[in-house]
Amino acid sequence: MKRMKSSYIKSGFILSYAAIFIQSVISIAYTPVMLRLLGGSDYGLLQLAISTIANLGLLSFGFGSSYLRFYSQYKSEGNEYGIAVLNGMFTVIFALASLAALIAGAVITLNADVIFSASTSESELSVLKPLLAVMTVNLALTLPVNIFDSYIISQERFAFQKAIVIITAVLNPMLTLPVMLLGKGSVGVAVCMTLISFIKLIASMIFCLVRLGMRFRFAFDAKLFKRLFTFSFFIFLNIVSDQINWNADKTILGIVKGSVSVTAYSLGSQFNSYFLTVSYALASLCSPKAYSLAAFKRSDAELTRFFARFGRLQLCVMAYIFTVFVGVGRPFMRLWSGLQSDIPYYTALLLMSPLLVTSIQSIGIEIQRAKDMHRFRSVLYFVIATFNIAVSIPLCVRFGEIGCALGTCVCIFVGNIIIMNIYYQRRVGLDMAYFWKQILRLAPSLVPPAAAAVLAVMRARVSIGSVIAWGIVITAVYAPSVWFLGIGKDIKKTALY
Repeated sequence: MKRMKSSYIKSGFILSYAAIFIQSVISIAYTPVMLRLLGGSDYGLLQLAISTIANLGLLSFGFGSSYLRFYSQYKSEGNEYGIAVLNGMFTVIFALASLAALIAGAVITLNADVIFSASTSESELSVLKPLLAVMTVNLALTLPVNIFDSYIISQERFAFQKAIVIITAVLNPMLTLPVMLLGKGSVGVAVCMTLISFIKLIASMIFCLVRLGMRFRFAFDAKLFKRLFTFSFFIFLNIVSDQINWNADKTILGIVKGSVSVTAYSLGSQFNSYFLTVSYALASLCSPKAYSLAAFKRSDAELTRFFARFGRLQLCVMAYIFTVFVGVGRPFMRLWSGLQSDIPYYTALLLMSPLLVTSIQSIGIEIQRAKDMHRFRSVLYFVIATFNIAVSIPLCVRFGEIGCALGTCVCIFVGNIIIMNIYYQRRVGLDMAYFWKQILRLAPSLVPPAAAAVLAVMRARVSIGSVIAWGIVITAVYAPSVWFLGIGKDIKKTALY
């Protein structure tokens, strides 16, 4: 049994990175095709509908992230009845969330002309309304998948889950490209996305019921629900914060500036999402180690050393991506998007800049959770995200897409970096002076590639050859500089495991 589970984990690990690579490549290659076939306005309307309806995902109230904790408890007790009740309660919760999403989405759709009238023409509203309706159905189908995904993870069947991600990533262009070529526009694309969500729901359901023998008992357990709600509340705050930080700007732009501005912002934020994906993938590898150190009551000094080692290795990877983007991102974004504008590039830079710091401290989130000290972070992030909206609206009115990105950048810098570093030092017990001393040891190795990136900014032309050539130059400078001046001498001595 252990050998079988180990096999599941290994195959899931491989497929996890394969999924990230395939999704990113398909997205980067397919987005400009979609943009050209739909046009800037239609593409912006699609992104506006997606981001607006995505906010209704908050109706799940973070319950999806609570499943594993309670499943593990029942499993350790051998309580199969309790697991069946848990499955039944989660099914009812997400069914109600889907119903609520349908109702809320219908209200938004029927009032779209009121909400978006200031920046959207009558012809655009005639497209936006059906888009909102279709994406509402898409969300209603997506929410119930949470219970099946959670159960699949609990059984450590990661390979199936990642295979579904890869299949849906491939299906998306296969279905939507013919639809766009037939002239069905953004509404046709939205219908295809909804069809893919339905296929994913059915496949996950069949796998859980037939292959994994998932069982349900629909009995309401008041004590269990209270515990679920209490645990989920702070996760819910995190979800709200993420939705505001990464989706609210598009909705604000749609209301204030219009679909074309949403398009420009979306292209920049798309590269920010790639940056986040890589960061999360690296952090997930080291999460078990963080929980292990906390479980065995290791000292704060040992946790700090682990925190710093992770930060140094994470910085080596994330700084490389950021440096290359700084150097060749502007001409690449023009070639990729087809837009004669640098707004997507500067939007991406503003969004990615604070994440360069938060990514090297991302394992600190797991350390907080392992020590049951994550509530402050949840409340702080919610307050900062709320402040983000208040700041972004006037900045959007004055500076458009750049204003929205600037508001998010400043708020993340203040909350996620400055305040959280103080919290790490004073409450979590991590020595942040030691952490930053270790991080800054890498600073000399980053100077040569930074100089190469600045030179690329000044000299790179808007051509594929120039982008590739300067990307190679930055890489050729970065790799030996970081290895010989940064981590080369001590990487083996300071391995995370």
